[in-house]
Amino acid sequence: MLNKYGDFSESGDKFYINTPNIERNWYNFFFTDNYVTFTSQAGIGEGILQDRMGNRIMPVKGRGLYAVCDGEGWCLNGLPVYDDDKKYLCTHAPGYTVIELEKHGVRTEYGLFVPNEDSPTTGYEVAWVRVKNLTGEKKTVKMIAFCDNDFDGAYRYQGYNVFALHKTDDVNGLYYGVDSGDWNGGFMHFESFITCGQPLDGWDCARNAFIGPYGTIFDPRAIHEGGCKNSDCIAEKSAFAVQTALELEPSGEGFCSFIMGVTESVDRVNELTARFDCEEKVSAELDAVIEKYKRSASGLKISTPDKELDKLFNNWLPYQANLGSRWARVGHLGYRDMTGDTDALACVDPALAFERLKRAMTYQYSNGYAPRSIEDGAIRDNNFADNTVWLTFAGHSVVNELGDGAALLSEEVEYNDGTKGSVYEHLCRSVDWLYNFRGLHGLIKIWEGDWNDCITRAGREGKGVSVWLTMAWYRANSQLGELAEIMGDKERVALCRERAEEMKKIVDEFGRDEEGWYIYARNDADRRIGAHEEKEGRIHLASQVWAVISDIADKDKQIIAMDKAEELLSDDLGTAMVAPPYTYYDRGIGTIGIKHPGVHENGGVYLHAMVWKLAADALLGRAGRVDWDIRHILPFRNPVVDGRAEPYVMSNSYMEKETGYRYGTPGQSWRTASGQRFMKSMTNFVFGIKPTQEGLRIEPCLPTSWSRAEVTKIFRGAVYHIKYLRTGRSRVTFNGKPARKGLVPALDGEVEVLCEF
Repeated sequence: MLNKYGDFSESGDKFYINTPNIERNWYNFFFTDNYVTFTSQAGIGEGILQDRMGNRIMPVKGRGLYAVCDGEGWCLNGLPVYDDDKKYLCTHAPGYTVIELEKHGVRTEYGLFVPNEDSPTTGYEVAWVRVKNLTGEKKTVKMIAFCDNDFDGAYRYQGYNVFALHKTDDVNGLYYGVDSGDWNGGFMHFESFITCGQPLDGWDCARNAFIGPYGTIFDPRAIHEGGCKNSDCIAEKSAFAVQTALELEPSGEGFCSFIMGVTESVDRVNELTARFDCEEKVSAELDAVIEKYKRSASGLKISTPDKELDKLFNNWLPYQANLGSRWARVGHLGYRDMTGDTDALACVDPALAFERLKRAMTYQYSNGYAPRSIEDGAIRDNNFADNTVWLTFAGHSVVNELGDGAALLSEEVEYNDGTKGSVYEHLCRSVDWLYNFRGLHGLIKIWEGDWNDCITRAGREGKGVSVWLTMAWYRANSQLGELAEIMGDKERVALCRERAEEMKKIVDEFGRDEEGWYIYARNDADRRIGAHEEKEGRIHLASQVWAVISDIADKDKQIIAMDKAEELLSDDLGTAMVAPPYTYYDRGIGTIGIKHPGVHENGGVYLHAMVWKLAADALLGRAGRVDWDIRHILPFRNPVVDGRAEPYVMSNSYMEKETGYRYGTPGQSWRTASGQRFMKSMTNFVFGIKPTQEGLRIEPCLPTSWSRAEVTKIFRGAVYHIKYLRTGRSRVTFNGKPARKGLVPALDGEVEVLCEF
């Protein structure tokens, strides 16, 4: 077993959790373009419908599934955790979760998923339960689904509620109307609902009638009193609970389904209910969901000596990238988040990544700038300077994956003011805007933030600059030069080269510390953030690794900077984001000091930055450090984390020693770029698979502990079987022919590649 809480299935497309009693919830997400929901191993979660401008409706604030039989009632989620009188197993998989429970002679299998159907005015999830009578006696089992909400206000003690809700015969469940004043640019009336695919045996409209004034969503009063009371709701907090009764013969089985969400009409509610009114229909829809995500993840598969890494990489990281490229950080539609994740998604599903890229471009300003996020019906700039740079990275990746670059770059896409420009023009304006947005010493302004969200006060006066962002721009400018070659734009090619030379000199003169590493920024007062004279935050990891990734620094300076990062930032847990961490809120730097030392960006092992380090180590050919990086990044290999993080996805960080009891515990999972960027760093830099217009360039740096590995990559319809073998030689061949400079041309059919290292 991987750890005391669970293990991967043999193929890795499932993760089995053997107890609900974990120190933190281990989540799974399900989504379409318009609806996203999540659940933990204990059934905790919520569901959101969102329009393209970030307006939101939350039809599921919380959910509960219950059984009542022989005078006993219990929660199907495995709660409360101190109840040991049960057998439990949770299965998380891309697209669905199943929680199995045995209690009081009844076995239940409760599943949750979001069907593939996508609509800007409909978002819903399907919960289903298979029930088996484990005894030799007949049993009547009441199955109940509960859905909490905030449509009539949040439930509060001493709350003032005036809402009314009644059961009607219009639907096989409960519903009520919700109005949205600006949904996709206009007024929209919705019906929030919960229905059952089988005949109803009871319901409750009032929250207190079901939960009770002293109950909880996981231990409601109603299940201890025989089930639903058929309550109305008048001048109190509403909620939805529906109940169906299953008559089970000895050793007999039953099935029921519940649909909850929001849609545009009562007729649509009934249509959805009928669509999931039996086991065969639910199973067919679930199979389609499973197939969709398998297909999306099929573009790249690895086989290495680390079989758990293979399982994570082949199943879960593509799924995490898919989620992020559409839903960013879920809590808000972050622009850099969805474009950065789209860049990673291109490794496995470039066609989908191209659609996501074009969608992101519609939020870009026609001057080239891009906002921080899209929330509550508005574009929110937040004065962050880096958002637009990620467009070029994603565009470069997608175009080289798909080929036919001139055609892709010529497609027209709207800006956020309704005017249009080609994909190429969007990228040119992005690079131009940043080049012209410069402050002290000719470096690019940081404004109120760049990639490090916590450096918020360095450039508020409009003079402070970011060395990291200048490095990132340098990489974007270089990639734009390559795209300009594809477009035959000789003037742009020359301009990119001229600007690159200028910026390289500026960074070398004003971005490098005398001790050999690169500073992170210079604030409005020209104070150097991340320099040796600082007592706190003397060195930042991001600027060291981007000196390598961007290639803005000469190789000898790259090596010195990375050596300094190893010396000052690495320990048993991993490589920290900054050292020493900040202990107070410095008004010349920003909110990084508000976070406790060792937390996230403030001296924690921030995994997004550490997977960039993995890329930098691979680019420098440091196979031993690549080995070390991978072990410390992986939640199930890190010697300090030791099973305290979800093993099937990545977290944003691990807490450092300064946090005391939190040392080695993870930060936020799923809603982070670390998994996506890890997949990209492994693909493009460790395995060294770099798509170009001509084909695949193979330039690997595999860990020292690996003697061989294999990658199967679908590239423009052909299947490339790439075998890596440690022979001491550096040679790449394809179909028995030498690959000049490691370039394997774009071919048809099956391509056999041997990479000796």
